[in-house]
Amino acid sequence: MTHPRITLFRSLAVALLACSCSQESGPTGAWAGANADAGEAGAIASDSGVEDGAAPEGAAGADGDSGAEGAAPEDGALPDGAVSDGAADDALVPDATGSDSPSGMTSCVSVAHIGDSLTYYTQPSLTAAYAGVGATVLINAYGGRAIKQKVAEDPMTGLGAVAEIKSGGFGGCWVVALGTNDTANIAAGAWYTRVEAIDEMMNAIDPAGTATVMWVNTYTTKTSGYYANDNMVLWNEALVEAQQHWKNMKVFDWASIADDGTAPYSDGIHHTAAGYEVRNAAIAKALAGFFPLP
Repeated sequence: MTHPRITLFRSLAVALLACSCSQESGPTGAWAGANADAGEAGAIASDSGVEDGAAPEGAAGADGDSGAEGAAPEDGALPDGAVSDGAADDALVPDATGSDSPSGMTSCVSVAHIGDSLTYYTQPSLTAAYAGVGATVLINAYGGRAIKQKVAEDPMTGLGAVAEIKSGGFGGCWVVALGTNDTANIAAGAWYTRVEAIDEMMNAIDPAGTATVMWVNTYTTKTSGYYANDNMVLWNEALVEAQQHWKNMKVFDWASIADDGTAPYSDGIHHTAAGYEVRNAAIAKALAGFFPLP
């Protein structure tokens, strides 16, 4: 005889599976993870299929702002294993920012910038910052976006953004400002590793490894939850590890700037307007430093 309480638990499990948490690809049973974004309600989605796993009970807003079905709690106590890889004592070191361009300009006259909410909510400022170093920019961003996952309202993942940009014949430089949601999703139990996600993104951009790419690393002031900075450190280390294969990728160490408090945060993940101005100017300056105008 089946105990009534077991029957109830099975019913709840079926109900949880019905919440539209989905994924780009991956094995059955991996859940969509942690990301949703400011003002972006709805389940984590992707370009294919419906996710087959249930999100953690009590899941709440991701990217630090508002709730979404299937989103992992970002502000509660860090669960066992949330910082799954363990922050290394001797962290891998990202690239130096690059020497200042004598002219302050970049040789990257055309830039494709792919990002999440840290890009989406500040596009005019970012466009102006790139223009200041001589670059025109094509921005493709959405709140809650990750390389292999997205919120339901986002028409594409990070990988989808690369495909769309390349379909238009783009042949310039790439700036990737993804990772905040990715590393939180992985901490929450996503089916892929940090290095795997980075490798997929770089392979999508150019499998030959010849395209010019700058990747902006991650930082939060959170001390607990899936968006804790310990998980950002793990992502940043994975970026440096990925450079062993992707010699065409420079890693802009945004975290070292954010850590000194010069780019104020509004919620530990997103910046104030003044903070975004600092971030955007730093990204553009780093591009000119890594890839200066001859």
